[in-house]
Amino acid sequence: MNRLLNYSGIITKVKAMQSNLITKTDFERIANLESISDFITYLKNHKGYHSIFYNMDEHLLHRGQVEGVFINALYRDFSSVYNFANMEQRNALDLTFFRYEINVLKTCIQLVYNKDSDTYDLSTFYTFFEHHSKLNISALAASQSMEEFVDNLKGTEYYSLFNHLQNRDNITSFDYEMQLDIYYFKKMWKLKDKKLKGDNLKVFTHRLGSEIDILNIMWLYRSKRFFNIHTTDSYSYVIPIHYKLKNEQLMKLIEASSIDEFIARLNTTYYKKISSTLLDGTMEIYYQKIMLSIAENNAARYSSSMAPVYAYLLKKQIEIKRLTTALECIRYKLEPEDTLRYVLQ
Repeated sequence: MNRLLNYSGIITKVKAMQSNLITKTDFERIANLESISDFITYLKNHKGYHSIFYNMDEHLLHRGQVEGVFINALYRDFSSVYNFANMEQRNALDLTFFRYEINVLKTCIQLVYNKDSDTYDLSTFYTFFEHHSKLNISALAASQSMEEFVDNLKGTEYYSLFNHLQNRDNITSFDYEMQLDIYYFKKMWKLKDKKLKGDNLKVFTHRLGSEIDILNIMWLYRSKRFFNIHTTDSYSYVIPIHYKLKNEQLMKLIEASSIDEFIARLNTTYYKKISSTLLDGTMEIYYQKIMLSIAENNAARYSSSMAPVYAYLLKKQIEIKRLTTALECIRYKLEPEDTLRYVLQ
């Protein structure tokens, strides 16, 4: 009873926020819009985005600014929930924020390697990260080299990781981003047991463990099919954690000498249903559906926990991905039916 009362407030808040999500009908209407300015005007009149677009001129916004506003909508919702949460709930949300921090670091790395990158405007996020992070996003985004980028990380937990990586030969942005992801998963796997307990720990462990297993499978498959990476090199890119994919099963996947052998070995594991999606190229779509299904099932099963909050934040993240896809489709004048197909896949 106490737990029900403890979570009733934040769950009620999240349910109210969920009513502001973009619906399938909204996306059908968006797919028929002819210009970016029409798109922004539509969102200005939508209850979920009115407050962040109402004072912006839709005729002056460029793609990077619009995408930045979309992502900031997720951060705004996160902040709204965080400010409402009690200490126990904030501990759970801190783990979610760490993913956002990793994502923005990866974007900054892309800017260093590609100055002409058509990425979103990071200045939109400065205020948010000032409240939740030790990172100096403005300095990181302005870095002209990886040496300067690493120097701007001094005083943060990431400095030693990047300083060590810098000493490697021929390191690429892919290497930096992969090692950031591995760092994230290793840290979260340890931190969850210190920060969480009870149902919150069960929910987070199931979600994170499933994500680790699936990402390892996806990366190993791609490395063998598209990149021809040597088996010994594969170990440095694998997240060294296993959940329902046992350690010996993971090792066998790493050591598979062909795609046929990889699939045959995968078919002996808990994740055998993934095989067909790897082969037909729909794994990315299936991955998103799996993670959403896990989040929704957890929210239903553990309703008096942070599970409904996690589910909402994931739905918001998916919504932003869909809005960004719609933005690109409208920009390139795709037919409405093609736009809708790409957006809702």
